[in-house]
Order: sequence, then C-alpha cells, then structure tokens
Amino acid sequence: MSPKKLNPQKVSLVSDLKQLVSDSKSIAVVDYKGLKVSQATELRKAVKKAGGQMIVTKNTLFSLAYGNPELKIDGPSAFIFSQTDEISAIKAVSDFAQKNSLPTFKIGFLNNQTLSAEQISALATLPGKDALIAKTVSSLKSPLFRLVYNLNWNITKLVRTLDAVRAAKTN
Repeated sequence: MSPKKLNPQKVSLVSDLKQLVSDSKSIAVVDYKGLKVSQATELRKAVKKAGGQMIVTKNTLFSLAYGNPELKIDGPSAFIFSQTDEISAIKAVSDFAQKNSLPTFKIGFLNNQTLSAEQISALATLPGKDALIAKTVSSLKSPLFRLVYNLNWNITKLVRTLDAVRAAKTN
C-alpha cells in the first residue's frame, strides 16, 4: 500500500506517526488483545507517566510511517513510543504486564535496529535512568570520600604527633 492510495485522513495519520517515530528514542510493539478498556486506559496512563505515548493504529499505517512497508506485524497492535529515554515507557509496559499478564511484546525498534520480543523484554529489566545515575554518582563519590578521609587522617596524625612533641618539651 503506497501513500498515493491512502485517503487524505490516513495520509495525515501516517505523517503524524512519522513525526512520532522520528521523535522517539525507542518503539515497542505490543499485542494488547485481551485487555479490558479500563486496563488499556491504565496502561496508557502508566506509559504517559513514564514519558512515552501509546497509540493503537493499523499495522500497515505504522509500517508506512516507519519507512518499511514490507515490515510484517500481525494481529492487533499498540505502539509504545518512548520519548524521554529509551527504556522508561518499555519498563512501564513490562511492569503493567507483570501485574496483569497482558500485554505481550511483539517487536521493538531501537537506534534503527529491529529487536525481538525477547530483546525488548530484556531491555525492560534494565534499571531505570534515575537508578543508573544514582549508581554512577555513588561509585564516583566513594573514592573521593576515601581520599578525603585518608588525607584528613594523615593531617590529624601529624597534629597529634606535634602536640605530643610539644608536650614532651614542656615537661
């Protein structure tokens, strides 16, 4: 299906999807079949809170927007666009799926690479951005703390020695 055969509404939708694809750091495609409306709404809110966007659209329209019309995605699909960082929105879907056993990952896209469902699931198990920043700061702070402690200890030791020498001279 080429863009010339699409009606004007769908051309507009494809151009909006193209913009989302270009603005996203990663994209996950999930099978949302079996989700109740309330669960889908809850999932949308979780993804939005994580800095992403969830859109349900036809697979063919997404394939055109992604720039690969031969991309084959089967069944009902929801597309998760991670906009703040690569894994936050994917983690939100994974956390939701652990609680509800739905949805399941189909395929994903990261840095112009296609990822399998297993790779997307593995990506979702990585620590979040905040946890990684905290870990990095902690590992950078530790050697500095030890250096300051050791330098301070040596100065304290010197002062005690000088005090002992001075005390010995006065006696």
